[in-house]
Amino acid sequence: MSARKSLRRFESVTVGISRLIVAACFIFSGFVKAVDPVGTQLKLADYIAAFGMAEIPADISLMAACVLAGFEFLLGVYLLFGVFERGTLWMLAIAVLSFTSLTLYLALKNPVSDCGCFGDALVLTNWQTFVKNVFILLLTLHIILLRRYIRPLIHARLEWLMPVITVLLIGNFMLTNIRDLPIFDFRPYRIGTDLRSAVYEGKDNSYADFFLMDGNMNDVTDMLLDDGGYTFLVVSPHIENASQSNIDMINDLYYYCCDAGYPMYGVTSSGRNEVGRWRDMTYAEYDFLHADDILLKTMIRSDPGIVVLKDGVIEHKWSDSGIPIDSQRSCRMEQMRRKYPALSDGRVVLTLTVLYFMLPYLLLIAIDRLLEREWRSRRNSNKRTLNNN
Repeated sequence: MSARKSLRRFESVTVGISRLIVAACFIFSGFVKAVDPVGTQLKLADYIAAFGMAEIPADISLMAACVLAGFEFLLGVYLLFGVFERGTLWMLAIAVLSFTSLTLYLALKNPVSDCGCFGDALVLTNWQTFVKNVFILLLTLHIILLRRYIRPLIHARLEWLMPVITVLLIGNFMLTNIRDLPIFDFRPYRIGTDLRSAVYEGKDNSYADFFLMDGNMNDVTDMLLDDGGYTFLVVSPHIENASQSNIDMINDLYYYCCDAGYPMYGVTSSGRNEVGRWRDMTYAEYDFLHADDILLKTMIRSDPGIVVLKDGVIEHKWSDSGIPIDSQRSCRMEQMRRKYPALSDGRVVLTLTVLYFMLPYLLLIAIDRLLEREWRSRRNSNKRTLNNN
């Protein structure tokens, strides 16, 4: 093999590897942001506060978080499939240069503790993020300089389906995670966390601020965590901003707890006046405890959301629209795992998520290959007809 052919093969292989790494980075970054759009929204709020900008409405910041997640995921998919080559490489160059410049400033000035580029799934220091972005920038330049080696995985005639499929997939995924709860929980206070060990032993600083107070500002943390049965918490960082759209379900949950003998409390950082107004508007009969709002935002994304403790361990977490208690309130918590097994089986969730994203793209590739085979068959048939004539 000649030296020139060896060089071309080496360049082709290295471009393929670079393309795979950069695409995977963008897809993963967009995916973990899409898993927790509200968390991305909170990180954007940190940036706005750090740079002294005016606070923007929650709906707009949530939309911006979704756009950012969707853009990163879409760009990664485009690069992986090699479609819309010129536009993709331009967007990639602009994005990587912007992210690298921003993270250099973050590393030097440290206005936020971490950039949030991988959400809570992988927390990097600002310097680690900058080094990562420099590496991605070098790979991006390599791809752009040797873009002639990019081979698309589907033909141009089906390129238009890529944005349609991707936007539908990632858009529906984000809406599900906003409406319910993040399908994967990368934060502290995830299901299975033993709060007694985490709080009492103090081995993890993520739980250092966990304490609850009653209406008279007495510490009731030990009382709550040492309870040997089930305890239900209706969590809202600021009760005056909580949604009332599913308040009947929450009130039904309270009656269910009364019937079953389970204690249920509201938990908020709001004061007595706000709690009183909530009770007047929603006819809430449960008592309220108080905690830090950042703690409550970390604990659950739904506002309000339900956290179920058993022996100090987080057993369940539900959004206000996803409370799985039947209307007759006959299903006790001891039966919950048998009745709703998917709620506690992470392997099922992971498998379904992988299939959800992979199957449409695999189907698209299969259709593309069938169309290509049909096109070649027709072309060969036409050639034979011309030769016979």
